[in-house]
Amino acid sequence: MREQLTTRRLELRCFRPRDAEELHAIFSDPLTRTFTGGAFTEPAQTRRWIERRMQAFADTGLAWYGLRLQGTGQLVGNCGLFPGPSGPTVTEIGYEIHQPHQGRGLAAEAAAAVLAEATACAVGEVWATVRPDNAASLRLTARLGFTHRHTRQEGGRPLLYLACPAEATADSAGDETAGRWTAADG
Repeated sequence: MREQLTTRRLELRCFRPRDAEELHAIFSDPLTRTFTGGAFTEPAQTRRWIERRMQAFADTGLAWYGLRLQGTGQLVGNCGLFPGPSGPTVTEIGYEIHQPHQGRGLAAEAAAAVLAEATACAVGEVWATVRPDNAASLRLTARLGFTHRHTRQEGGRPLLYLACPAEATADSAGDETAGRWTAADG
């Protein structure tokens, strides 16, 4: 995957150690980080998270991007692909938008660009895991072509496993790279 992507409103760039302070402001916000153990309490946690994403990129070629607003460069979230929990051949997408910027379609815009890049790189099927009460992510994944495959209990709560075949990622995300994808606005 490329280290940088551009959409109509966002610049997506792979994280570097210098991004840790800005990213920690997002990761330490309990209104934003409502999953995977909750908000980070120490900047060292954020630095380690970035190091793991950089190592995964070096090892697998799967990129994790910081989402910066075009024009201002403000970091508003993150999105990318990673080897899923089922093993190295399973690719999963993740995204997170800082709470003050949620509800503007930024996650959809970023996820569509990442899926288009995955298609261009022949990544194949991409998975997403979503809690049943996360209505926004369920709408987003459905719009992008993900379908429910199974449900597992994790942490005493159900977790939905959704998959998007490679051909669906090309159909749903292809226009994003051309700057014409508008589903996030509707």
